[in-house]
Amino acid sequence: MKGSPDGKEKSIERSAIYHISEHNYAYAVDEKSLKIRLKTKRDNVDEVFIYFKNLYDHTEAINRKAMDKILSDGISDLYETTISVEQKRFKYYFELIYPGGNIFYTSDGFMSEVTEINCFFYPYINEADIFQLPSWAEGEILYQIFTDRFYDGNPANNPDETRAFDELPDKDTYYGGDFEGIIDRLDYVAGLGVKMIYLNPVFLSFSYHKYDTVDYYQIDSGFGNASDLIRLSDEIHRRNMKLILDGVFNHCSSSNPIFKDVLTNQSNSKYRDWFCISDFPIDEILGNYDSFGGLVPGMPRLNTDNSEVIRYVIDVAIYWTRLLHLDGWRLDVADEVSHNLWIQFRRELKSLFPDILLLGEIWNHSSRWLQGNELDTATNYKFMRAIHDFAQGRINSRTFWNRINANKMLYKSQLYNYLVNLVGSHDTIRCRTLLNSVDLHVLVMAVNMAFEGIPLIYYGDELCMEGGFDPDNRRAMRWQDLDTECAKVLRELSRFRAESEVLKKGSLIPVYPEEDRVIAFCREYAGEGIYFIANFNEKSVELRNRYGIGSLIHGEAMIEDERIQVKGKKFAIFHRKHKTDQQ
Repeated sequence: MKGSPDGKEKSIERSAIYHISEHNYAYAVDEKSLKIRLKTKRDNVDEVFIYFKNLYDHTEAINRKAMDKILSDGISDLYETTISVEQKRFKYYFELIYPGGNIFYTSDGFMSEVTEINCFFYPYINEADIFQLPSWAEGEILYQIFTDRFYDGNPANNPDETRAFDELPDKDTYYGGDFEGIIDRLDYVAGLGVKMIYLNPVFLSFSYHKYDTVDYYQIDSGFGNASDLIRLSDEIHRRNMKLILDGVFNHCSSSNPIFKDVLTNQSNSKYRDWFCISDFPIDEILGNYDSFGGLVPGMPRLNTDNSEVIRYVIDVAIYWTRLLHLDGWRLDVADEVSHNLWIQFRRELKSLFPDILLLGEIWNHSSRWLQGNELDTATNYKFMRAIHDFAQGRINSRTFWNRINANKMLYKSQLYNYLVNLVGSHDTIRCRTLLNSVDLHVLVMAVNMAFEGIPLIYYGDELCMEGGFDPDNRRAMRWQDLDTECAKVLRELSRFRAESEVLKKGSLIPVYPEEDRVIAFCREYAGEGIYFIANFNEKSVELRNRYGIGSLIHGEAMIEDERIQVKGKKFAIFHRKHKTDQQ
């Protein structure tokens, strides 16, 4: 196969073209198919084709397939397609068509003529290589509950000096929320369309937040006991929901008997290598050992490369998963834990519980942990920061999409409906307080509910609860606000999301209206389409109906001929009549 002669490719930016035959650029999606990607400079090529066949096929015949441009971040374009070979062995190369001609891209670089030895190779698809995710979790709603702050169902187990729910918290506040209280309010949570309930830590701890575990095999008595948690799990499953627990395995409490043994026996302790100790003797005051963030001596960091620690953590997870019929783990500070631990953790838990969901708390890029041998998904704080910046007027809609797409380029496309998108959590200022506006909070929540991914609702965000920095962002649930207008709107929206296969499983296509303060996109799935518009302007905006928008199905808007009017600080969801003709 020949391309244009050398010297005629002046209009193509070769340095911007990128592909490797591994990771997110070439990976198995089933027993005989690969997902293949190629990156180019934005708007630099007209078309990209991939040529491919069986690695051991030495005939001249070869398959040719066009690749789709799936993402653009304002700097680069990302092309993608799926190729299949019955024999599971692949060789392939690319052809790039551009205004000045065409050129071939191979494992040996750019060439005007390609031979077999120049091809990229993917030698064989082994079963363990296939990228798989728990199908039950795709696009479903995740509801986060800080147990102590949710509802007090059994005052008999309340800690001393428990406060009333209408009082503000400090760093030693208890409100008496417990498992019984969650059971009492499960019908409310189910009524939001929630599929997954994630509980902040429930194991024995001497702090209100429970992120410093004293005993991984004992339930904190302020919440109830193991039997109460089993009953909560049963009630959650009876309502066709799933239960996810918080696994805090990066660090523990300095009151944990394992660490106390080291304090007592120093270098003679059998647990001395379970922690990251600088020198002996260790001292809680000096803090001459690593801890959470390197800042909290009361939360010593576990040495998660240690084989005994790895065994201990996995045994804890297996024990509670089996006892509670858990559906998943939210794994705290996942990016500081050893990759060795997560690889073995996944291997053992997935062998026993194949559909379990492993969700990592990661605040930045998390692709390294999402290659298929460690975690399933992660918290997408990049989404949170982008939507907050847009809502506050720091960026326009084009920049919002560039940031969203640049982040998506780092992940396999199957992950797009699994990344956990959030507008706030127990570690951030409440969204309502940050934006200083109920209307903006509702719009940001609406964008998340219509977006691809797993939308997380931090308890009370559906009621537009306020809260500043920790511990103020962990106020007790305001059950008295259930019937406010914003709560009703968000409840309807979350139910709509839960009933829409398009919003849970569909692809996302950004659209770029003339108006800078509008977020708009299409969702498409199985021949159906939904169009979403959120107007962050104070005043109504009129948009041209270039995208096949049909009837209004949720929200507030008017359609007149080829014009759509959306009121100020309102959102609207439309049925789409046909595919978008412009993006």
